Amino acid sequence: MSAAQPSPRFPIARLLRDILPYAGLIAVLLFFSLSSDFFFNLRNFERLVTDSATLMLVAFGMTLVILLGEIDLSVGAVVSLLAVILAQIMGAGLPWPLAVLVILLLGTAIGMANGIITVLGDIPSFIVTLGMMAIATGLSFVFTGAISVAILSEPFLVLFYDARFLGLPVPLWITAVAFAVAIFYLTRTVAGRQLYAVGANPAAARLSGVPVRRRKITVFAIMGFLVAAAAILSAARLGSGAPASVPALTLDAIAAVIIGGASLFGGRASLVRTLMGAALIAALNNGMVLMNINIDAQYIVKGVIILVAVVLERLASGARP
Repeated sequence: MSAAQPSPRFPIARLLRDILPYAGLIAVLLFFSLSSDFFFNLRNFERLVTDSATLMLVAFGMTLVILLGEIDLSVGAVVSLLAVILAQIMGAGLPWPLAVLVILLLGTAIGMANGIITVLGDIPSFIVTLGMMAIATGLSFVFTGAISVAILSEPFLVLFYDARFLGLPVPLWITAVAFAVAIFYLTRTVAGRQLYAVGANPAAARLSGVPVRRRKITVFAIMGFLVAAAAILSAARLGSGAPASVPALTLDAIAAVIIGGASLFGGRASLVRTLMGAALIAALNNGMVLMNINIDAQYIVKGVIILVAVVLERLASGARP
């Protein structure tokens, strides 16, 4: 008996999945440019680019994590916690360059802890990172008493939010460098290319000599570093560290990766399409704020987009959604 043939919807679903981040971004830009007089002006465009840097950094890391068939639910809470710690240690007198270094190291350590517990404890990453999310959220409120901690370092605020280099905002350059390094790691290094094998079939990858545990811990550490960089940009943008300062960041980052056509079961992801997906989510957030759309309605819109992307991915892979 011959194997079951793929559904006739497969080519169409695959095409729709592949063009979704590009077509969706174009549609969102056209819709809001026609619906709001303020969307397509230079000032709003600069704000959109600068504000989207936090999301894009986290989405790049989430792409690597999801490529392995894992997930990190703690990113939003950890960004808030690191922003709080950054504001507090600068307020205590630590020079901002040292404070930034401390946050980068701490973020990497948190990511590595997620990876080590997941791998060595053989615990699903969604449970580990759910626990880390609860810990980070609780610590943020304990450290601040639910009160924002202002950042008074003018050089820090200027550099990571207002400054321009070659006419472009510094957060955009940071995002571009992170994207370039992530692309190089994923496509030009042995370790990066091995992530596809680990995500597709960890057992087969292990038998082929791939250090699966090391690769997973490394990816979670990279995730932590990018989360720390995002926390620095978020703190500069808000001018403070506050608990629950980026409540939708985890959802937005996962949405960006899914819209980019990644498989939640691992083995397939694209940083380029994640970039487009993050741009779509950022433009959607910006446009809905300009149109004064209720925050609850914003969640509904994002939820619909995520469901459409997941269904397309399942149909494109030949599986039932």
